[in-house]
Amino acid sequence: MKGFLKAVVWIVILAAVAVGVYFVLPEYPQAYVKSKFQPMTDAVAKTKIEQVQKLINKDIDNASYKTIFEAKTKNPCWVYEKDEVSGTEYVTFRGTGVSLNLKDYEEYSGKLYTNASVKIQFEIVNNKVEIHPYIDGELMEVTDGKHTDQNKAIRNDLFRQLYGGMASANE
Repeated sequence: MKGFLKAVVWIVILAAVAVGVYFVLPEYPQAYVKSKFQPMTDAVAKTKIEQVQKLINKDIDNASYKTIFEAKTKNPCWVYEKDEVSGTEYVTFRGTGVSLNLKDYEEYSGKLYTNASVKIQFEIVNNKVEIHPYIDGELMEVTDGKHTDQNKAIRNDLFRQLYGGMASANE
């Protein structure tokens, strides 16, 4: 009986350490771990993630977002979250190791990225989906309401490069 209690105590201690380590991980590693377990334990999350992954982008070879985002990224992960207060749902894709040429977009920091991390957030409100791209933690949108076309252009170029590899911007 003593050995059994000892084993239980060690299991509890190891589980507490694992949970503690999980909560101090940076955003991407924490999301990666969550993406491995969430679909197994949350049927709603699994369904929402699959629905977003299957959405088609007509501008990029009628490919699904899963195909587009996972083509060139390393360690891809998808996570679902819901804001219980507003009812807004979020499906977020994260990936690493991407090279992107966005030098021609000066309003968006105009950079050449190597080994960048990307975060693409699908914001779902009443069956309306808005897509918000981030590169290395920086939002790739100008939120003044005047740059709608430019926001769409950089988003489409970003998605093309995630799918087909780095290219010269505005090609």
